[in-house]
This record gives sequence, C-alpha cells and structure tokens, in this order.
Amino acid sequence: MKAKDEKLLLWTLPNRLCIIRILFIPLIIIFIEREYVAFILFILAGITDGLDGFVARRFQLTSKLGLYLDPIADKLLVSSVLIALTYYHRIPLWITILLVCREFIINGLRSFYAIEGITIYPSFTGKLKTALQIVGISCILLDNKLTNLIGLYVIYCALFFSIYSAINYITAIFRPRAEELK
Repeated sequence: MKAKDEKLLLWTLPNRLCIIRILFIPLIIIFIEREYVAFILFILAGITDGLDGFVARRFQLTSKLGLYLDPIADKLLVSSVLIALTYYHRIPLWITILLVCREFIINGLRSFYAIEGITIYPSFTGKLKTALQIVGISCILLDNKLTNLIGLYVIYCALFFSIYSAINYITAIFRPRAEELK
C-alpha cells in the first residue's frame, strides 16, 4: 500500500467508529450515576467495537491508523469506566489497578515494537478479555444486587484472561528465537 492510499483510508467508517467510541467516554462518566443512561451509552460504545472490526474486514477498509486506534479506543473506554466505577465503590481498587496496568504494559510493548516495524496483533484471549470486561462493566452499570454480583464474577473472569494473555504476550515477545541462539 502506498502512502497516498493510506491517506485515503484515514477517515474510513471503522476509524470513525473508533472516534465515536472515544467520544462516548465523557458521556458515560457524566451519566454514571444514572444507571440506565450510562448502561445504554456503554452498550452503544461496545457495539462500535465489534462493528468497526467487522466493517473493516468485510469491506477491506483496514488501515494502519485503525490497527492502532481500535485497541487504544477499547483501552480508553474500559479503563475510564473501570476507574469511575472504582471511585463509586462498585469495583474493587485492586482489580482496576491490575486491569489498567496490564493495558499500559501491553500497549507500551506494542508501541515499542511498532517503532521497530513489528506489529503485535491482538490474541484470542486478549479479545475475550475485552469482551468479558464489556459484559461485566455493563452489568455493574445497572447497579442492582444481582447484576453487580454477576458483573463482578465476569470481571474476575476478565482479570484471569487479562493476566493470562499478558503472560502470553510477554513470553512471546521475549522468547529467544532459534536464529538468535545460533
């Protein structure tokens, strides 16, 4: 792909959906005490996550910007709402710290390798972790005893997959290659 072609793909529908997801964040935080409003906004933002990937693949609208913007939008959305829910004592602080720190570490490694021209693609467990976080946070946003309990259990599952996928990323990145050992 030529640089000129990349400029044409800058504002594709998938990239616009990522931007919309980012713009939803302040609205969700503002309305976090109005459970159903925050829940609906968060669900809509979560839908844009699946939709942008589907549209990008289906209509061949992938771009370098989208490759980096999509995970950043996901991390901003999830981390911001986790932090807000922790502030309102609906998610334990230690869970939020572990989940957010994992995102910084993995995105930092991705950025470092991107500078070197190496792209690290999301793993299945990383995508599963994100899906579980979205489901868990959605349940907690509804703020009643049953949905909070379900949401916390789902967040615990997300935490497990978060740590598991982080270990897989880190070991894959730092595993010596056979060629380097010779």
